[in-house]
Amino acid sequence: LTTHNCYVRDPNASPREHNIDIERQKLEVEFEPAKGLVKGKVTHSFTVIQKQVDSIFFDGPGIRIQEASLDAQTLRYKTNAEGVWVYPAKTLNWDEKHFITFVYECNPRKGIYFIGWHNDNSNKGDAFNRTRNQIWTQGQGIDNRHWIPSYDTPNDKMLTEVLVKFDKEYQVLSNGTALGVKENKDGTKIWHYSMTRPHASYLLMLGIGKYAVKSTKSTASKTPVHFWYYPEFKEKVELTSVYTERMVDFMENETGMKYPWESYSQIMVQEFLYGAMENTTATIFGDFMAVDQRQFIDKNYIGVNCHEFVHQWFGDFITARTYNDTWLQESYATYYPKKFFRQLYGDEHYEWQKRGEQNSALEASKKDRLAVGHSNGGTARVYPKGSFVIGMLNYVLGEEQYKRGLNHYLKNHAYGNVQTNDLMMAFHDKLGITLDWFFDQWIYRGAEPHYEVNYQDIKGSSRYTQIHVKQIHQVDEVVGYFKMPVVFEVNYTDGSKESVKEWVQGNATTVHVPNKNNKEIAFVLFDPGNEILRQLTFKKSTDELKAQALKAAHMIDRYDALLGLREVSIEEKRQTLVEVFNKETFHATRNEVISQLAKDKDGRSLEILRKAFSDKDVNVRQAAVNALDAQGEWVEYFKKSLTDSSYNVIRTALTKLGEQQTAEINAWLQTTDNLYGHNHDLRIKWLELAIRSGKDNYKEELIGYSSRQFEFRTRNASFTALKSLNLFNEQVANNLLNAAMSPNGRLKGPAVETLQYFMQQSGAMGTLKQHYNKADYSTEQKDLIKKAGINL
Repeated sequence: LTTHNCYVRDPNASPREHNIDIERQKLEVEFEPAKGLVKGKVTHSFTVIQKQVDSIFFDGPGIRIQEASLDAQTLRYKTNAEGVWVYPAKTLNWDEKHFITFVYECNPRKGIYFIGWHNDNSNKGDAFNRTRNQIWTQGQGIDNRHWIPSYDTPNDKMLTEVLVKFDKEYQVLSNGTALGVKENKDGTKIWHYSMTRPHASYLLMLGIGKYAVKSTKSTASKTPVHFWYYPEFKEKVELTSVYTERMVDFMENETGMKYPWESYSQIMVQEFLYGAMENTTATIFGDFMAVDQRQFIDKNYIGVNCHEFVHQWFGDFITARTYNDTWLQESYATYYPKKFFRQLYGDEHYEWQKRGEQNSALEASKKDRLAVGHSNGGTARVYPKGSFVIGMLNYVLGEEQYKRGLNHYLKNHAYGNVQTNDLMMAFHDKLGITLDWFFDQWIYRGAEPHYEVNYQDIKGSSRYTQIHVKQIHQVDEVVGYFKMPVVFEVNYTDGSKESVKEWVQGNATTVHVPNKNNKEIAFVLFDPGNEILRQLTFKKSTDELKAQALKAAHMIDRYDALLGLREVSIEEKRQTLVEVFNKETFHATRNEVISQLAKDKDGRSLEILRKAFSDKDVNVRQAAVNALDAQGEWVEYFKKSLTDSSYNVIRTALTKLGEQQTAEINAWLQTTDNLYGHNHDLRIKWLELAIRSGKDNYKEELIGYSSRQFEFRTRNASFTALKSLNLFNEQVANNLLNAAMSPNGRLKGPAVETLQYFMQQSGAMGTLKQHYNKADYSTEQKDLIKKAGINL
């Protein structure tokens, strides 16, 4: 067995050194939210793990330490830009137990976020989701250090205890068990939470706001499940939280162990920086994920929900020791939602998700050949490629052996830190199977195999199909030849098939598939079902592609045949495409047919396209409005799409109809008035078209959506519309500058881009400077504007 790091040097492959083991962190905290001020007291109980320790460093950039003590005695300290050094009066010796306490204040711009406290309070918490008063945290990667002086690296896990003092009109959520709430005479309460098992510092969380809570239990283990939601979002609760309890049962079955914590909560927040975050026992997710019955048609929270829940095992229960092992968390949290969707929606959905993962991995390899296990491998390696690799591990081992080894891995490292080698050795220890070859090529090395395949129908005394495979990707010290078991499947014209599974390795491999009954070949498949992450060059005739599109057992193989038909003339493939559309049930294959028929004027093709507009699958209806233009015959179909159940279909149809600039625009606007869509995107598109058609009275409403009264997705949509209309005034300037100062990069980036667009126009630049000069921006705000690249 071999153990090593990636073949490309990784500066983050070694764990951070530390001289104490923090066993418990107790945080007592209160806030002045309008000032963005944190007032805290944190106590770290620890064991000394080096022979002699005369100084200890705690991460805490920008934190103002007011007091420091060791075992309740004054402690000398010194702060710098990164944190605080403490100097015990006497040298500490290994195995000694001590506690250090800091009393501090800070005004962080990372780690903890104060939402809505600077806004006019007249419109808070309504069904339109105007900005709410909230406080919430985001600790990953290393941001909790900005509001708690701590050892903020995942290779030390600790018990956490949190006491929060805040306005009694709000609710507070943190990790672990709620130990109680104490009401004070000054109009505040103290909420007390505590963990019973250790976790990493980045997983500590707070969520403060005005909420209602839905509480249920999972079926098998009776795990308490709590869903925190805005009271105004009651109609969105069921479909946003749907299947959560089922996910508990699913993951307990997949891992062979019960949910490892005492309860599971989810809390929606506004302006969240990502989709969601898997804090231990308490996931935070962006309220833009919340959906009602109609919004659920276009999007849902199920995948993100499952991703974060899987992290309760992979990331929280066991945590990567170093950043190059992040795939042990994110890849698993991508793999299991894919399997959960397979349980919900079937094999075709699973194959389609795998194809998306494969495409992401192959695209990333066009830029560099870094490995899944490299800290700079990027999102495409850590999430989709790693997920696909885990599926291949299951494919190589078989489901039963895979689950047995995985269960051993989890239990053997319970509540601890892990590295890639721990996973590999778990399979060896439990199954006696050596997998160093697998981890070497798929985790430690980069890129993917590129197979070139062809075959010959050998006719003689014994007929067989001879299949030749060459690996034609670049081979060097970083990427070698891949070794994988591959299924070779020969499909015959009578509908029967033969297959063999053989190891493919080295530069070239030849495989024989017997043809005992002397049958005629319809088509040949290399790796049916696309079990292996690869690029494939396998030239086939038009007849072979047509047969494969109609007869292959796996949806993804039928889809690949359709891709091969893209280069074939419409006359040669039309009838096959029509048959495929009428036979298929999954949207990917049917949508590909729509794309290839979109320009065809033949009656059979037109009939398919007409049917697509009223198909029961929203993905097919969306494909129709995407593929066709709102011209000629199709205008009437686009008009009917304005009453579709899908907001996305309506928005696309309205956009394309609006491009025609006809007198009918008023009728189309009337049909779609009072529809808001997802985060107001449909309403904003409606306003853009209304203003473009001369209805200037709607400008104020559109500009309002760009203000800080609304969350970032609404604001971003309004920025796009304002730019499209070239609409700029002092209020727009104010709203854009406010957004450019946001710590939320997903708001700041589009705002800066929009500002830079308008700054190229002398009139808009003059308005912007005029507003900037008369506005009462603080020195800090002016600095933020300048750092954003806006020079005024």
